[in-house]
Amino acid sequence: MNVQDIYNIIDAFAPFSLQESYDRAGLLVGDPQAEVSRVLLTLDITAPVVQEAVSVGADLILAHHPVIWDPLRSVSPAHPVWHLVQHNIAAICAHTNLDIAQGGLNDHFGAVLRRALPFGDTEPLALLPGDRTLGRAAQLTAPVGAEALAEALVRAFACRSLRYYPGEHADCIRKIAWCTGSGGDLIGDAIAAGADVLITGDCKHSVWAEAQNRGFTLFDCGHFETEVIVTELFAGILKEAAPSLETVISAAGTKPFFRTATR
Repeated sequence: MNVQDIYNIIDAFAPFSLQESYDRAGLLVGDPQAEVSRVLLTLDITAPVVQEAVSVGADLILAHHPVIWDPLRSVSPAHPVWHLVQHNIAAICAHTNLDIAQGGLNDHFGAVLRRALPFGDTEPLALLPGDRTLGRAAQLTAPVGAEALAEALVRAFACRSLRYYPGEHADCIRKIAWCTGSGGDLIGDAIAAGADVLITGDCKHSVWAEAQNRGFTLFDCGHFETEVIVTELFAGILKEAAPSLETVISAAGTKPFFRTATR
């Protein structure tokens, strides 16, 4: 297989044409015709991840977050692109196109959460231009309190830290909504969907203030924790489309910080 073949597999599952206008998803580094025998799967492409790709003999890194976001005015050893080019390793990044795809990252988040918390069929949370949808919502099999929901989230996603604001329905949560990554701006959509809580990550101060103003329960499980599961999703997509292709889930693609100071 070559890089273009892998691109086509991801494009068939989550078309790159559906990405948001601000996004930079696609083939960002490398020759489309370069041969690929092993793919490293990661959330972020950092310098340690590139070094890991070298050590495991990967020809391509498949990531969720784009390794190139802002226009590059220079490329130095401080940027992962330098190391990718130095070692002739290609990079494909599937970002907002994977967030909104049917069976994509938000659906995979729901599948992982269902292992710890039973709920019924899911429905789209927010409608985007072009009949695209973002996030999901679902009715719980049985009501839970915020503490029980927090415990389920910790079990499902191995959250090292979890923050939440207990709103008016925190003691009896019947319907949940979620959006992976930074989805705090969907509070209004969650309320419109009849959800009692929004589960997401990376909430800004203004988002917490909005939750407090609305009396709405909000969970921040961490951007990393809600999206690192993308490596499992990538592995499944590639195994289905190219069973003989070897994939490796990154061990170097870790959370960018490790400790939280406590008093």
